[in-house]
Amino acid sequence: MRFIAFLTWVIGLSGFAVLIAGIAMIHIPSAMIVAGTGMLGWAWLADKAVASHRARQPTHTP
Repeated sequence: MRFIAFLTWVIGLSGFAVLIAGIAMIHIPSAMIVAGTGMLGWAWLADKAVASHRARQPTHTP
């Protein structure tokens, strides 16, 4: 299962890079805007994933 998760991540990153490269061929500032928006979205999703993972972990009180 880890291989599939890694492969999905690599394919998603490659797709994002190709999208940005295609937009840059038309208009470079637009590519920068789309890339920045995509990175903000990725950071938001990663933050949500970490927060939900931490919420599921039991807390240890001494």
